[in-house]
Amino acid sequence: MENKIVPLTNLIDLKNHGHILYTYNKIDNYIENAISYIESGIDQGHHIIMIESKDTYEQMKIILKGMLTQDALDCIHFLDNYEFYRLYDDFHCDLIVSHFSDVITHFQEKHITVRTWANVCWNDEREIELKLESFERTADQCVRHSNLISVCAYNGNKITASLQNSMLKSHEYIMTDHELVKSYFYKNNSVPLPSLTIAKETQLEEKLIATKHQLQSFIFQNLDPVVIIDKWDKVITVNAAFQSTFGFTANEVLGLYASELPILPDDRKFEVILNRSFTVLGEKVKGYETIRITKDGKVLQVQLSCFPLLDERNELDGWAVIIRDITERKQAQELLIKSEKLSIAGELAAGIAHEIRNPITSIKGFLQLMQSSNFEKQIYYDIMSSEITRIEQILSELLMLAKPQAVHFARRDVMVLIRDVVTLLGPQATLNNVQIITDFKTETAQIMCEENQIKQVCINFIKNAIDAMPDGGNLIIQLISSAKKELIIRFIDEGSGIPDELISKLGQPFYTTKEKGTGLGFMVSKRIVENHQGTVTICSEVGKGTTIEVKLPN
Repeated sequence: MENKIVPLTNLIDLKNHGHILYTYNKIDNYIENAISYIESGIDQGHHIIMIESKDTYEQMKIILKGMLTQDALDCIHFLDNYEFYRLYDDFHCDLIVSHFSDVITHFQEKHITVRTWANVCWNDEREIELKLESFERTADQCVRHSNLISVCAYNGNKITASLQNSMLKSHEYIMTDHELVKSYFYKNNSVPLPSLTIAKETQLEEKLIATKHQLQSFIFQNLDPVVIIDKWDKVITVNAAFQSTFGFTANEVLGLYASELPILPDDRKFEVILNRSFTVLGEKVKGYETIRITKDGKVLQVQLSCFPLLDERNELDGWAVIIRDITERKQAQELLIKSEKLSIAGELAAGIAHEIRNPITSIKGFLQLMQSSNFEKQIYYDIMSSEITRIEQILSELLMLAKPQAVHFARRDVMVLIRDVVTLLGPQATLNNVQIITDFKTETAQIMCEENQIKQVCINFIKNAIDAMPDGGNLIIQLISSAKKELIIRFIDEGSGIPDELISKLGQPFYTTKEKGTGLGFMVSKRIVENHQGTVTICSEVGKGTTIEVKLPN
């Protein structure tokens, strides 16, 4: 097992007496520490009194049977903590301690040295915290009088920080899942109460201890890997999630400089310096996405968060890094994108097959007819030529979507581009009785763009407007420079308009409101504008006309 503490008697010179307050958070660590306590006691020739729950003790026995001889196992004496403590429904501390004293006396009369381990349990009742405080004060006197080593264990998730602070005063030693230290708040009843100044300092130190305990709970119970780095950039703590995620044990990484962590790819070591520079300034790094490597060479997509750790003088004392493995989430996103691409490709392929099949069927039919007929064939050639032209149009627009041309952005005047397009399409507009009116409301209209692509957008939208007015009308092209550093181009026609339920479908492959349209022209135009970091919006009213608005960054 990992995180196993050093046997207690080797870690601190407890000699033959010591009252220890143990607040645990994980049952696995709790069992491991209890077994270490038993083992060290057996090594010193002690008998051990285990006041423990039946279920937990059974788990311990399974491990102990593989470690100890039968004679050693006979030195362990089990008492059910439920019966031991709840025998007195109101948790009467004097009666419980008296009962405890009787148990100890029974062994001492036989000249047997004992140590005790008690997992304290209680019924939920009013003023239980006051009773627990009183119980521990009385128990401390009993432990000192009996001259024995005793651990009082409490589930850290069931007692408050204030209760823990109070009980620090009646225990010589403090123990967590990972360490054992001497309590500086222990109050021997024979010692007078400290002065007011010392009392304030003691309160502050108690708060610091409670904060430290809370921080330890946050670190070791966190499901995400956590790394704690000191102010000299050395790794001083990693949690269990770090070890399970990356495969490196605490012993393999503790003491390394942060930049030496084996989870860092060589080309990502600069991130340590970068992230530390933020924490030195007291800033946090949230949700920074990068990659890390496991012990077996697997690359993980991760999300990093860093924050500074301050000492009691509010000065930088180190920094913490929380690493969230988002590999599965990224893979799911990529799978979704691939699925959407396949769906779009399938939809596009079905549309292409449908659109191209019609003219090919016409061409095939006319060829068969021409083979068996002696009539004038010029009309058949004209129809076939028209259908082939339609196929070429479809394929050229598809190629523009599937294989974008190389884009070379340069600063261009949109006014000049629009005038060129209007000159080009003027004859077509005149033939359809459409008048193109330009309304430029800005003096400067220069943007970074690919000139030919923006011309293509204007051509497509002007042609759409002309086709939307078979009986003629006015097409107004407005050019406006907005306060948001955007250039707005509006194409306003007087056509029949588009119903609201159809507007949302525009831009889909082969969806069109025109009789001979492919729907690809609008799709291509929208793609071009978006590649220029712009947007396209449509506003239409049936019977009055349609406005297409293009916004481009100025």
